[in-house]
Amino acid sequence: MHSTRQIPVLIVGSGAAGTLLALELARHGVEFRCVDRLPQPSHYSRAVTVHARTLEMLARIDEGLLQRFLARGIHSPGYVMHYVDAAGTRREVRPGLDFTQLDSRYPFLLLHGQDDTEAHLRTLLQERYGRSTEWGVTCTHVVQTGDRIIATLQDGDGVEDVVECQYLIACDGANSRLRQQLQWEQDGSEYAGTVLQNLDIHLQGFPDDPDWVHYCMGPAHFVMVVKLPDGHFRLLMSQPADKAAPDAVPEQVFGNILDQHFDGVHLGEAVWHSRWGSRIHLARHYRKGNVFLAGDAAHVHSTAGGQGMNCCLQDAYNLGWKLAYVLQGKAPATLLDSYEQERKPIGRQVIAAASAIHTLFMAGRNSDPAELLALRASGQLQSLVAQVSGLGYHYRSEATATLPGLQVGDRLPDLALPQGSLYALSRHPRHVLVLASAGRLSAAARALLTQALAPYGAVLQPLTVEQAPAALLDAGADQLLLVRPDGYLALRAPLLDTAALTAYAAEHWLC
Repeated sequence: MHSTRQIPVLIVGSGAAGTLLALELARHGVEFRCVDRLPQPSHYSRAVTVHARTLEMLARIDEGLLQRFLARGIHSPGYVMHYVDAAGTRREVRPGLDFTQLDSRYPFLLLHGQDDTEAHLRTLLQERYGRSTEWGVTCTHVVQTGDRIIATLQDGDGVEDVVECQYLIACDGANSRLRQQLQWEQDGSEYAGTVLQNLDIHLQGFPDDPDWVHYCMGPAHFVMVVKLPDGHFRLLMSQPADKAAPDAVPEQVFGNILDQHFDGVHLGEAVWHSRWGSRIHLARHYRKGNVFLAGDAAHVHSTAGGQGMNCCLQDAYNLGWKLAYVLQGKAPATLLDSYEQERKPIGRQVIAAASAIHTLFMAGRNSDPAELLALRASGQLQSLVAQVSGLGYHYRSEATATLPGLQVGDRLPDLALPQGSLYALSRHPRHVLVLASAGRLSAAARALLTQALAPYGAVLQPLTVEQAPAALLDAGADQLLLVRPDGYLALRAPLLDTAALTAYAAEHWLC
């Protein structure tokens, strides 16, 4: 056994959440180890959708990273819903879910495999920071004593390594071994009587536009059809358990359903097949002492809407800068309490949105578009799209939850400013203090603000925006807006109200 080594952070699991968390800690200059029990990265892709909010996150992290995603993925306008009834009559709703109206620079779904998503993140982590995952290393035991954690790691040859860390982040998936070892309680249920299957396969003669996501529904069946960047298609089937014969040949089952919706489709070579039961789980807590859950280890829900991987990435993005601030002495340890306070409600909302889509489309009961058309007419569908995209989720307080306009806890959009894109101008691991003026700042105002900002250089980067867009102002009045490293608004006040910034700093920073 090796002697005990000390590190600030141990990340267990190098899927989407673990890899993004490692990248964020590296960006902030925090030491860590990231281990995964698998011998190598998975070459298969459970998730195939990158949503607008995740693309905004990538834009804030690195322009080159964003461009890799945009160049690789298929830019999809949304979903087409295909219906067939018992008599074989076909109908459709086009679009069923429309992502082209999103309030974002990325008004679309990016169809992009999870294996590629994780590979892009690992590439930047290695190229920019010289860091990588330790594959084939299992965390076999964890003991937490006070504010220190002793973790036993074991490699593929059985050699053990004992690590002492200040924080341990369990990113080890839906069946998290660490969550089970630490007896972390969850609430949840199964989608009773539902069996899901993925089939990645080459299709010939698909007659519809492959840039769209296609939902095919009829009596007792549901199949999603998505073309992936590699050229093959992802077919996702949801069936009642009594209709899902375990020994049925997948190609035959999928083919029989597709034949009800399309003419001339032929199934070619299969790439990958998986089968599972869908479930809902939400950890009762995201933190116990200095151990945190992130990603699927904290929440599991229906695949409907493709939110899972995106929510995992957003967990890591939220937690990464907070860990860095605490470890670097920029913020008190109480900042870490806000991770569960902010992300668990999002987990609940993601589960609710996924369940709504699952019930509406994937439950295998719907062969009539009337319900969908009624929801579209009422505006509820577009609200659901905003949630699924990630743009509709926020960290507002109850007091401001229904107020109009930009509020504390909202994401700050990537506004076009005179100097360039807001995200491009804030691509660094500090808070951004936007000094927004409808006109020009006077010399006296500049001097006052310079003096007020001087103590906070370690955590704060000012950005003066003259002739600012209306979204940054309050009914035309000059504003001071403090934006967190993850792009959410932390403070809003009149421009020269430096006392508001001082009060915020006294509560949240240690500088």
